[in-house]
Amino acid sequence: MRMGEERSDHHFTVDTQRLQPIGEGGILPSRLFRHRELLQSVPHAPVIKQKELIKILHYLHFSNAPVLVLLSDPKHEEDFLIQSHLESCTAKEILCRWPREAIPVPANITPLNLIVEDGLSLTLFPIRVINRYEEGFSFAIPEEGRLLGTRRVGRHVCRDINVVLIQDGFVAWGELIDFSPMAFRVRVHPDTNSSFVWMNTDGQCAISLYANEKILFSGPCRCIRQNGGLSERELVFSPIHGKEIRRFQKRKTRTPRLRITPPLFANFAHPFIQKPIQRDIHNLSFAGFSVEETAEEGVLMPGMIIPGLEIRYAGVLKMTCDAQVIYRRKVGKGRIGCGLAILDMDFRAYRQLSHIMVHAGDPQACFSSHVQLDNLWEFLFDTGFIYPKKYHLLKASLKDFKETYRRLYQEDQEIEAHFTCEKNGRIYGHVSIIRAYQRAGMIHHLAARPLNGKHMGLFVLKNLHWFCEGFLRYPSSRMDHLIVYFRPENYFPNLLFGGFSRDLGNPRACSLDLFAYMGHPTDRPQDPFPQGWQLTDFETSHLPELERFYRNSSGGLLLDVLRLGQTDDGNETLEEVYRRHGFLRQWRTYALLKEQSLKAVLVVNRSSPGLNLSEFLNNIKVIVTDPAGLPWEILTAALARLTPEFQTEIVPLLIYPANYPSEQGLKVDRQYHLWIIDTQYAKEYLDYMEDKTKITLRFLVKHLLRKIVPK
Repeated sequence: MRMGEERSDHHFTVDTQRLQPIGEGGILPSRLFRHRELLQSVPHAPVIKQKELIKILHYLHFSNAPVLVLLSDPKHEEDFLIQSHLESCTAKEILCRWPREAIPVPANITPLNLIVEDGLSLTLFPIRVINRYEEGFSFAIPEEGRLLGTRRVGRHVCRDINVVLIQDGFVAWGELIDFSPMAFRVRVHPDTNSSFVWMNTDGQCAISLYANEKILFSGPCRCIRQNGGLSERELVFSPIHGKEIRRFQKRKTRTPRLRITPPLFANFAHPFIQKPIQRDIHNLSFAGFSVEETAEEGVLMPGMIIPGLEIRYAGVLKMTCDAQVIYRRKVGKGRIGCGLAILDMDFRAYRQLSHIMVHAGDPQACFSSHVQLDNLWEFLFDTGFIYPKKYHLLKASLKDFKETYRRLYQEDQEIEAHFTCEKNGRIYGHVSIIRAYQRAGMIHHLAARPLNGKHMGLFVLKNLHWFCEGFLRYPSSRMDHLIVYFRPENYFPNLLFGGFSRDLGNPRACSLDLFAYMGHPTDRPQDPFPQGWQLTDFETSHLPELERFYRNSSGGLLLDVLRLGQTDDGNETLEEVYRRHGFLRQWRTYALLKEQSLKAVLVVNRSSPGLNLSEFLNNIKVIVTDPAGLPWEILTAALARLTPEFQTEIVPLLIYPANYPSEQGLKVDRQYHLWIIDTQYAKEYLDYMEDKTKITLRFLVKHLLRKIVPK
């Protein structure tokens, strides 16, 4: 074998848990040295001078790194490897300490060589013993050593990584011994009810690697080498998807990949070897990032999951996430590019990452947690988002309303994120996403005005959708649904939200419910109910009748968002999250009954004043399950028992079906569509939005050309 070639699977590592009898009655934590052919190549191996050897020995002593001592047992003519440490290191003498469990070492066992193996190269020091002690031995620094070989890719020793191997009903358990980015070695024993006789080494196996009950790798692998018997085997596996895995569905249009300045760094403790690793981040997106490493020092294996990875920016900002290596590709001579997908990240960290992304793409855009409130008020009034009727609703609690927005827009919190487009402090576009229900977020406060002749609405919405594309993948987001309220006559949201729901034609994926919106006074007297009528807390026994009505009138997702009768075991409730940040958010559900028949369900939504400017989180949502059998006077009597919870003169009502008030002879202020999407269909919606915005931009270009070019 020529020097520099990748060698076969040499067992240079030592397992201190496997005890071998050695010599006359001695017990050493050792392993047989199976590759004597390596020693035959010593005379032809490259020489390492004493000066370099001293540097190596000093570093090993300084870092307390283990070394391997090659020992000879003359009685049985066998060689053994034992892991030891350097006790002291002087110019004339090196003291090597046996592991505690190996003492005493039999006198007839002779140390032959010191071997230093770093996963990439193997260096041999010939040993000339000066003295032997009970705890170890000393030897003189040799004149020269030998470099016996190097691997093209480093192999790394692993500890405390558990293995599960499954193949067509055969199950084996064990531990990970070492790995490289292309392959890994495991030691396994069959399950009690299995046998290695069942294992087909030519077929693929499902391998899972885990530690502390966390999966670190799981995927199909192919066995490329094995040794051992029926009770235990060492097997070398190569992942079948060796260079790339498919983590997420492909989209028609990729989110932007940006090279950030100053650069970001990925810092993490390697999940297999627990060694601190740092890699420069070359390209960053909302969904992940890419790094590079040298081929020789590679540590990133496709499919490997890295918990607690830190993305560091400018030396001051740290964003923690769980990531997974999804590809490994050659990008140049000796250089390997690796892509990592972000699997999970908390709300705060993702908002910071999004700010870096959008600000790098456009300096006027930001997902910042700090906005100058005077600039925000000027923008909302100028764009007509706060119109006279809406302002009238807010006036009663103006002080509390301003304080709510100060905390939302100038303090770090985990309930809301907002995107703005600004120039010289003046805001030209704004949108926000807020946690509205236990597992649902609400997109709201979308407003824009022209900047340099360009309408900013599409720009704002596109950045929000890129934000959502990454965030909705994360388990910690706890957002199974996204909701949006908009008026049917508003062309822009009706095209991008309503159009998708109508085109998809599947209300269980994306629903569109029309609500009547009207104000109701809070000072009505509480008239008694006629006999047989009552207002009670909503109970699970009422749910079948509500589901039957809603399924036949809509078939949508509203009840999924409300999660009536469901709990979120093990997770902090949204009410507790809001309270922890000094905000109010709660909803209570009531049933209006005649005898035992359900006539309406009333959901009392309460939140901090102005949390949503249209009070979609501060209202009473009324679902009338029997429009023909519920007189308005009875509903009014029920509302009178609920409105005292509100501190305002008027409480908004959202009534479904939307035609119920008019059938009762009432005038409705306006109507709103409630758009709800199951986030499993977010990819389809993002693709739809990309197509629609392209069409809209094309339309604008044609419109401008018609104005500029004469007929």
